[in-house]
Amino acid sequence: MATASRGAQFTVFAGYMPTETDYGKSTLNGYGAGLDFTIYPRFFLKPSIEVRGDLANNGLVTEKDVLVGPRLQMDVRNRLHPYGEFLIGGGELGYHISPYPDYTGDRSRVLAYGGGIDIDVGRNFGAKFEFQQRSWNLGSNPGVTPAGTYTLSPRMAMVGVTYTIPFRKLNRQGDFR
Repeated sequence: MATASRGAQFTVFAGYMPTETDYGKSTLNGYGAGLDFTIYPRFFLKPSIEVRGDLANNGLVTEKDVLVGPRLQMDVRNRLHPYGEFLIGGGELGYHISPYPDYTGDRSRVLAYGGGIDIDVGRNFGAKFEFQQRSWNLGSNPGVTPAGTYTLSPRMAMVGVTYTIPFRKLNRQGDFR
């Protein structure tokens, strides 16, 4: 659908996320899913709001988060959609093997920034390729780290699929009945 005839759209996505945890030398196998709401003004940058949830797990640690934030995309040749995003939300870190007694997990505010590209491969289906850097500040751990210094900076990629639900503008007289 041509950009000029689009008003807004919802895009649902899901994918596989290999994740470098920044906790030891482990890589997590993760999954993510979310929703983008994009509006199409007559401008080359298209603003969106993204909501997503991610889960990554291995034998040492589980990372879960829910994030929301702005995203800006461009349309290149109506099939390629590169974008950048900044997300904020909450995350939970669960240890399978506790780093010290009685410490099984923690919660944190999570900041994420990154970008990627969505590629249209069918009428409403597409492929998603993305990279994100995240920042977790877990505060202090009594007897282990000084106040405010326990942070993690995991990195993750996503390879996934998208499904788009477009909304067209009301352009013709018959559209108003």
